[in-house]
Amino acid sequence: MKILFPIILYLVVSLLLLAPCALCQDEVSGCVNCHSELDDGDIEAPTELFKNDIHNQAALGCVGCHGGDPTSDDEDLAMSEATGFIGVPDPTDIPKICSKCHSDPVFMKSFDPGLAIDQYAKYMTSIHGIRNSAGDTKVAQCASCHRAHDIRKANDPKSSTYAFNLPGTCAACHANNVYMAGYDIATDQHTDYERSVHGIALLEKRDIGAPACNDCHGNHGAVPPEVGSIDKVCGLCHANNMTNFDQSTHNEYFDALEMPACETCHSNHYVDSPSTDILDGETSVCAQCHNSDESPEGLEAADGMRKSIDSLNTSLTVVKEKLDESDRKGLFVTNALFTWQEARQKEFAAKTAVHTFDLGKVTGVTAEGLELASQADVAADDLLAGYVFRRAGLAVSVFFLGLLALLLWLKARQIDARQQSL
Repeated sequence: MKILFPIILYLVVSLLLLAPCALCQDEVSGCVNCHSELDDGDIEAPTELFKNDIHNQAALGCVGCHGGDPTSDDEDLAMSEATGFIGVPDPTDIPKICSKCHSDPVFMKSFDPGLAIDQYAKYMTSIHGIRNSAGDTKVAQCASCHRAHDIRKANDPKSSTYAFNLPGTCAACHANNVYMAGYDIATDQHTDYERSVHGIALLEKRDIGAPACNDCHGNHGAVPPEVGSIDKVCGLCHANNMTNFDQSTHNEYFDALEMPACETCHSNHYVDSPSTDILDGETSVCAQCHNSDESPEGLEAADGMRKSIDSLNTSLTVVKEKLDESDRKGLFVTNALFTWQEARQKEFAAKTAVHTFDLGKVTGVTAEGLELASQADVAADDLLAGYVFRRAGLAVSVFFLGLLALLLWLKARQIDARQQSL
């Protein structure tokens, strides 16, 4: 009896521990058993997609969203009104259904304590949430972005909200002319984004740190940035540019004219790779407001900033070619390259200083860069001159050594000839 008691106790405890998991599995399998036969192995079918769903991995079944009784063998009873079965949720109900769990801090803590529980509150402040609550079934709700039966963590590369996939997720609606008909919204955002400096960095260069749609518009609380907040949105990444602009005289004028800060010069979805062409020339954005008759000083400052930065860029290009040549010749270019890189940083700083719209500040930075570029240029010239000197010295040495070898050979022949004549 003493031996059986621990065994019985172990079995009872094991059954108690396994009971919740068994119930969870019944909750899932009860629905899946029937629907898997209907889906017949279709990889796009709900039962197949749900295998990789984060809710399935957490043993959360179909009932939470669809209602019903998965433990009943009676199909009519399992999907009856009495069991709370709702079938396919109406799009206007989906946010409320998801929020039952995702807005409950006690419930969510047992699954992912770090997951935010304010998604529903934010969603209701978004244009999507406002229109959804008003009965618009076409606007995005939870399943539109996260999918219905294949919901994965955002850091899963196969997730619809993973950084590389997110623009395509938004474009599913926003790039569809037919679907967006009736809304006063353009449908070229994704096309513009793809060829922008941000889109190329994210989608082509696979830079996961590059901004996608949600970085500027928000996630659950997605709204177009207002005129007065665009610089703050861009400033999340481009902090120095924002600070310079906020302290410039243009900030006051832009506010008075109700013009968006960054977007006025750089556009929004199609942000081109910035160059000095933006300051002066045929594609100058400065000329959109400044003209030679009413505000020539503005164009003169823009022209001065462009020439200053271009001059530094030209010097850096020339020096880099010399350093590359020195490196190919096997010379020690590390110290000179460090100086060149410092000068390169000054070029970046000068482009940032453009947002002060102060010619003196820009030329001050480029002057520092030109000085560093000059130092690197001198070092590169010394390296190449030393290389030429050593090559010339080697050639002279080889010549005299060859001459000496020839004289020794002739002397040896002369000695040979004398010995043979004796």
